[in-house]
Amino acid sequence: MNRRPTLDSVAKACGVSRMTVSNVFNRPDQVSPATRERVRQVAEQLGYFGPNPAGRSLRHGRTRTIGVLLTERLPYAFTDPGLLEFLHGVATELARSGHALLLLPSSEEIRSEEGKPTDGTTAAPVSVAQAALVDGFLIVLAGAADPTVHQVLRRGLPAVSWGQPRLPGVPRIGIDNARGAREVARHLRALGHRRLGVITFGARIVRAVHQTMRQRVNGFLAEFADVPSEAITVVEATENTRAAGSIAARGLLSADTPPTAIFAVTDVLALGVLDEATRMGIAVPERLSVAGFDDIPDAARATPPLTTFSQALVDQGRLAARTLLDRISGTAGEDLIEVRTQLTIRGSTAPAPSPNGRRAASFAESPSSSKES
Repeated sequence: MNRRPTLDSVAKACGVSRMTVSNVFNRPDQVSPATRERVRQVAEQLGYFGPNPAGRSLRHGRTRTIGVLLTERLPYAFTDPGLLEFLHGVATELARSGHALLLLPSSEEIRSEEGKPTDGTTAAPVSVAQAALVDGFLIVLAGAADPTVHQVLRRGLPAVSWGQPRLPGVPRIGIDNARGAREVARHLRALGHRRLGVITFGARIVRAVHQTMRQRVNGFLAEFADVPSEAITVVEATENTRAAGSIAARGLLSADTPPTAIFAVTDVLALGVLDEATRMGIAVPERLSVAGFDDIPDAARATPPLTTFSQALVDQGRLAARTLLDRISGTAGEDLIEVRTQLTIRGSTAPAPSPNGRRAASFAESPSSSKES
């Protein structure tokens, strides 16, 4: 088996010192042009293209790479618009500082033959995140119950969390999800809506992302605590997709007494509600008001534009990355960093229709709300 060429083998072939070869690749200004060219030619012939990046990182103590730990499997990062917005913000901030981003699924494991026990037992699996060469972690959509989170925190590297319950000693970038959902509920209540549908997802899955959704549901319901329970129907979509939101809405809108307003815990699900209302010939907002949560780009482009709770996801990504980079450089961060939020009122919500089919009287907008035409 051919062994990988090393600095020593290149130095021997060139008749120069190991330090000279190292300088050619790391400090070329310290080597004469003629020697530099000769070393590079010999190195290329031997198949040596520079020091091992992992070894270099260990020597320098920095990889200039940030690990983003996800509870969900990797494809989720490329299908969820809200997460994409957050990661866009992260990548934007990291690009400014010359850092790379490494996505790490907490569920994936590495099973290495190295260090395999000789007594016939099976070696304990090592998570991808546990073995990753990074300077710090953004813990995204992963809670304290996730075993990989414990593995990551035991490494002692700087960490910042986003989108889940607080972790001990880890700064958190996030919002008050219950309060945000309550603002949406107040808006619908002021419009006169008392027959309501709520669409969530993953209620039976114990993961931080779904805990967040439960917080939104609970915050919304708290505002309607005085409304008879039979007037509010909570349904669970199979997943956080537009198609699943459409299917969930179909059940609500096909009821003998359908809701006059539907709140979906994400904009993706709310857009599915708009799709289903169009398919069923239900006018929005004349007969049905629809509200979401997140304010992804498609919310403003919907027909009609979607009322939603905006949480500045790109800004949160940039803030999370900046906070982590500050901790890596030794700057202390706050335990909890809140970001700007607002209820963004658009054309998908209007006064509830009266029993005779006409819309109820208008309302006074909350001072914390913003209105977009």
